[in-house]
Amino acid sequence: MRELNAPPGKSDAVSYTCTCGEPGVVLLFYRYYANSPMLPEQYLPETIDPEKLAEFHRKQGRLCNLSGKVRVSKEGFNITVAGSEEGIQKYITACCSHWSFSGLVLDFDASVGTESNDEVERRRDEFFKPTPGCRCVFQGILNVRVTAEITPLGVTNYSPSTWEAVQALEPAEFHQKCLDEKVKLVDVRNYYESRIGYFVSPTSGEAVKPPIRRFSQWPQWVKEHGDKITGNDEEKDKPQVLTYCTGGIRCEKGVRWMEEYMSKDELRDQGQIYTLKGGIAAYLTWMEAEIGTGKKAAEDSLFKGRNYVFDARGSTGLPGTEPVSNCHSCGVSSDHLSKCVSPGCHLVLVVCPACELGNVRCCDDCLKLCHEEQSGEAAGQRRPKPLCECEQARERELWAGERVKEPKKQGWRKKKRMQDGNGKKLDIRIKVAE
Repeated sequence: MRELNAPPGKSDAVSYTCTCGEPGVVLLFYRYYANSPMLPEQYLPETIDPEKLAEFHRKQGRLCNLSGKVRVSKEGFNITVAGSEEGIQKYITACCSHWSFSGLVLDFDASVGTESNDEVERRRDEFFKPTPGCRCVFQGILNVRVTAEITPLGVTNYSPSTWEAVQALEPAEFHQKCLDEKVKLVDVRNYYESRIGYFVSPTSGEAVKPPIRRFSQWPQWVKEHGDKITGNDEEKDKPQVLTYCTGGIRCEKGVRWMEEYMSKDELRDQGQIYTLKGGIAAYLTWMEAEIGTGKKAAEDSLFKGRNYVFDARGSTGLPGTEPVSNCHSCGVSSDHLSKCVSPGCHLVLVVCPACELGNVRCCDDCLKLCHEEQSGEAAGQRRPKPLCECEQARERELWAGERVKEPKKQGWRKKKRMQDGNGKKLDIRIKVAE
């Protein structure tokens, strides 16, 4: 048995014990129907009711004994699943023959008579991005949901005006551009993900790492800190912007929204914004293949550290990768993840295995607030936990010091309904004239 410990998001597994007894695979893939290669027009009516697509994945999940997360909507799908090697292969075969995968050319191309099995496998690996794992990384549960967006951006009803405005670079192209050009690397992930791994350019240094805790804060950070991406107005030779995320999906709409928001005419004319196709996952797969064939050495990788993943593996990376982060408690070099132990906090921290046995908190103020909350509960008072000092500092950086967003207090939805006149009870007072 393997005991793995890692703390992804609040609702994800913190640790797991592998009981599969056989090698497994984790897939990470997505599709926006409007982006190239577009879903063929004859299948567009099928997208109106995404529940049918959700049921397809539920059925295949049962047949192939999969676990993971499936999000489908009218705009596309976002999927991370795990299972045995046999189960994953059956699932991939079923997916490739489904209408929602049409246009991706993941099966044999009839127009290419000399196409080999290796060429088909290469295209499938590029799309599905398989990595080692097992069904247990999602606690054996397959969660399938129909959602409004496959990845919430935080901008209501946003869809790129044109998908062609931002070019997706293959890992080899991305790597070479970092070496040859004046670039600005921008990490589109959450701050705790970039703590344990990030790209470094030989010409411009480490990537810009926004202090966002969730993806829906990305647009606000762009509004407040756009100069960190494009450079000063005085600069004549502005850097080309290279963006990346875990598997590519957050860059799809997030970076295109950024391109439209910031000096869009200048950036679009010069074609200065790019994304990494397939994200860090695809880059590490490409780099491992380059190392395997002797074309590159491990130190040639421009991604330093480990790639945070939202399952109980915690992170993935090249063999022998050195940590780029330090334990939050003792300061020793580490890339092991844990969480603040204060109830209601859930902040992801870098905590070495030795310190994880203790009660590590994000800051001393969090401990103080925890004691105050416990005292209030003992006195029969229930109040939402306020932001601790380290979270307030991060929020000030995110919002450019203008304000710190406190958590919404209990009953805020009811209060808003009353203000809007949509509640069942309205407080109407009539003054009677004497």
